Amino acid sequence: MHKLCFALAVILISVASHAAASAGEPRHSFQPPSTRTVSGTEIVHFKNGPVPVDLSTTTIAALVPNGTGYNVLSGTGTGSGTFSIPNVPSGFYLLQIGAQYVWTSNTVVDADSIAAYRSDIVAANPNTTTVSFDLTNLHSWQATDILELACPNNNTFEGPFPGTVGETTFTGTFPYFGNLSVASEGDQYYVAQLITQNLGSYVFTGLGRYFAPAKFNQAQGSNTPIDGRLRTVTQNQKFEANINGADLTAQALAANPGAVLLSTSAGLSVYPGSFVHGQNTATTDLIIQQSPPFLTTNGNLGQVSYGDPYPSKWPKIVAYYWLANTSYTAPGATNSAAMVTYTYGITLNLPTASSPVKPLVGVVQNPLVNGKSFFTNQTGVGLTPILKWSPPSIGTASHYDVGVYQLVNNAGNTVIVPVAGFHTQGKSLRIPSGVLSAGQAYVFLVRPWYIPGVSFAKTPFINGSTDASADVTSGVMQP
Repeated sequence: MHKLCFALAVILISVASHAAASAGEPRHSFQPPSTRTVSGTEIVHFKNGPVPVDLSTTTIAALVPNGTGYNVLSGTGTGSGTFSIPNVPSGFYLLQIGAQYVWTSNTVVDADSIAAYRSDIVAANPNTTTVSFDLTNLHSWQATDILELACPNNNTFEGPFPGTVGETTFTGTFPYFGNLSVASEGDQYYVAQLITQNLGSYVFTGLGRYFAPAKFNQAQGSNTPIDGRLRTVTQNQKFEANINGADLTAQALAANPGAVLLSTSAGLSVYPGSFVHGQNTATTDLIIQQSPPFLTTNGNLGQVSYGDPYPSKWPKIVAYYWLANTSYTAPGATNSAAMVTYTYGITLNLPTASSPVKPLVGVVQNPLVNGKSFFTNQTGVGLTPILKWSPPSIGTASHYDVGVYQLVNNAGNTVIVPVAGFHTQGKSLRIPSGVLSAGQAYVFLVRPWYIPGVSFAKTPFINGSTDASADVTSGVMQP
């Protein structure tokens, strides 16, 4: 049928062209699709200025769909964070930058991102680098209290540190997992004690003690003393703990039929500067809801008292994190490994008695791999399977992330290794060739993002003042 229609069309075109030529009209010939040179940048905008990503050895390509897969058009990157790909047909394509892929139709692509800390951070070696506390005026320590150490300027967050019940001093030496402090670059640290307040059976902590030590320098392999008197901060502010824990739990457990709730947490933080591009560095906490017990009910639990010693211009942000574990076993392995999935949201809108903390976006609906169940283990999915899904039933997805993870058998132990990440506004994706390998096993993750006010088409890697996501993970997929 298709061949016959095509032949008839060719005949009709031939007759029409001959008639037009006989009438003295110009001949019309078929024009091939127009092409363009795709170009763009990948630059990280740090607090102290932009830093280009070195793309000189990164794989740069445009993967143009051809109906059964992709035509791969190679490009080049530079050390100054620019890239270009010639001869890309108009329309949508997958832009490949290393292991990241973006579904876009843009000719000029802004792959920049924002980091609200200084660019020259150096990670400490926690095996040799330590901090020692000698703090007085601690609120009499309770087992569920939290002591934390944070420095937004170098993206460090440490804690919670363990205290001794009943003590009013805090001492001890601890491995330091943060970034090395440089006083001349403005690294200001903050120490805070969040004091337990139980709302029924649920544990909340609110800031009540605070200390900002003088700026200091750290050297790799050194011990840094942090000594001083914690200041009492009046807990004269209230947080309405109106939280839809059952709704958040339902989304967390929808990640996979085998998902098990790992933790629940909702809290209030302050952010050092504008929050227009979301959270891009470590924050200091005002309130943390802890688990266990898991918060799995809807309702207003009451008010949590807290103090806020930070600059008044620092905005308050509400965040929720409901985490679940799904266990996977690599072929041939004895021991499984857990993949953590997130139901996550962050916003400037604080809860009230009539407006609870609730999921801002839910998991995708009806996910499929090659038209079959996303959650069921499959063999023979091929090297270029097609993933499809429907929009979430809660909220609106600004775009979707798809992650590919390989299950590796390492001496009987399962190791989960990230392979590639895809970013798209569509609701389907064919995995390109070269990502999966025959004889291996994989897990796919689909994550809808809700980021109002930010254009994914223009800036796919920029966040907003409201971000939310909810994960689902597949069964074990083997090509």
